[in-house]
Amino acid sequence: MIQSRALWLIFAAALLVRFAYTLGLYATMGGDALQAEDSLLYFQLSQLFVAEGDFVRGSGIAGSFVPETERMPLYIIWLALHQILSGLSEPLFPALTQGALDAFACVLIARTAMLLDPRLLLPAGLFAVCNPTQIVVSAMILTDSLFFFFVCLMLFAAVQWLRQPAWRWALLLGLALGLGVSTRVMLLPAVVVLAILLPLAVVWLRRFRPVAIVHVLAFVMICAALQAPILVRNISHFDTVQLTSQGGAFSLLWVAPLVLEASNGTPHSEGARLMQARHEQEIGGAEPDNPFERSALMSATAWRAISEIGFGAAAKAWLIGGAINLFSPSAILSPPVSTLPRTGFYDTAGDSKVAKLTAFLFSNDNPTYAWVLLLSLLALLAVRAAQLWGLGVGLLGRTSRETRLILALLLLWTLYILLVNGPIASPKYRLPIEPLSAISAAFAFLSARDWLRRRATRRRAQ
Repeated sequence: MIQSRALWLIFAAALLVRFAYTLGLYATMGGDALQAEDSLLYFQLSQLFVAEGDFVRGSGIAGSFVPETERMPLYIIWLALHQILSGLSEPLFPALTQGALDAFACVLIARTAMLLDPRLLLPAGLFAVCNPTQIVVSAMILTDSLFFFFVCLMLFAAVQWLRQPAWRWALLLGLALGLGVSTRVMLLPAVVVLAILLPLAVVWLRRFRPVAIVHVLAFVMICAALQAPILVRNISHFDTVQLTSQGGAFSLLWVAPLVLEASNGTPHSEGARLMQARHEQEIGGAEPDNPFERSALMSATAWRAISEIGFGAAAKAWLIGGAINLFSPSAILSPPVSTLPRTGFYDTAGDSKVAKLTAFLFSNDNPTYAWVLLLSLLALLAVRAAQLWGLGVGLLGRTSRETRLILALLLLWTLYILLVNGPIASPKYRLPIEPLSAISAAFAFLSARDWLRRRATRRRAQ
């Protein structure tokens, strides 16, 4: 009963905070405050989905459409449902429902923490309630918030299955993975990793039964079945089993330029122009009609360039990108801050990423933005220090074998997310690792509380 009340408290508080933030933005800054760079594209694709009943985009010829291959369909369908229900294509309705979905995510984080230690439920849940990254991103018309919900559901189902391998948790895990991949294809490699690590984990926990292999096959098959419509379309139209064709542009226009920047300080915008020019020269200006073939050619150009720049520069770019993703304050994504006129991070001058970061922090051309950034950074550093302590307590303290294993798997998940995002830096890219952040913060809270209680006991004894 107490746990049930705590979960309802977490949900209600999270819902109130997210609705207040979203409605406050909408009332003071209008619908544009709820939209980001790609939001217009998502709305256009959802409008076409409603009008045409298919996952398509304009071909450039009036009244003609081609299959949309750069993005997965679930978020488009999500927006289309809002449009069908409201009759409008505007951001407030989906932003509010994303806030409600993120409130459910807070409950899932709290329940996952409770599986490690019942005392973690309330502090982990309240940390998620107040987590600025979750609050800010939930109000943005992007795939991140929907994807995060499925990540939280995936982690909850995986931990439940580790504790008690059963069909219901395997099926829930397959559903979460399948819907997550249908939102963002970056989750697909994690399906393979989970299919290997989870059986090994139950062996280590001495809970292995032969039916566990059947459970693993089931969640993989469920995940694959949910991708079947896209797979069938891509095989029949484009002769490929790939889910999206976005990888080429991502590698050529983002990853390779940022590795180049880590190597010699070339600004990202200039690096992207150089990579595009190199690609056009290599293909001779004749691009294939098949978007997957175009993507493959772009990826080949990008990775050739990266191999020429060198492994050292690539490793440096990944390390810097990961550090920025972990330590950049989410306040800079909030429209009252992000819309302040200033030079953007990627356009800031500097001979290296460190020089750019220093100039961005301490020589920003907007003092208000600089102060918000600095104060938010200091607060985040304090939180990260506490979380690191809490993680150490969970891994090295008097916790169970099971708890240590689960925390180790969550650390592997964090490493996976940082590797996938690579040198691309933004606070929103760390959203999938926030469950571990909340659990680590809760461990730190319990450690501090226990220390204070022991100290008070010693004082009374004296």
